[in-house]
Amino acid sequence: MELEACRQEIDRLDQQLTQLLEARMKVVAQVAEYKALHHMEVYDPRRERLVLDKIAALASDKDLAPYLQTIYRCIMDESKRYERKRMET
Repeated sequence: MELEACRQEIDRLDQQLTQLLEARMKVVAQVAEYKALHHMEVYDPRRERLVLDKIAALASDKDLAPYLQTIYRCIMDESKRYERKRMET
């Protein structure tokens, strides 16, 4: 595959990822509301470990699992930051 074709495919996938991440963050806002109502902490290390383990298990290419887990750590860090912001308001 030529470089330009690869870039076009990445652009197409980025559009899909953006839509999915936006939908995920909308659910994170609902989680923040629930946690605020129930006086829960934002950070749940047990849940994060479960998510990271699940991501590794879902990866069809196991060589990519550590990279996907790193990406998910970033996603979860931003989700926690967004939860905290939502809980402040």
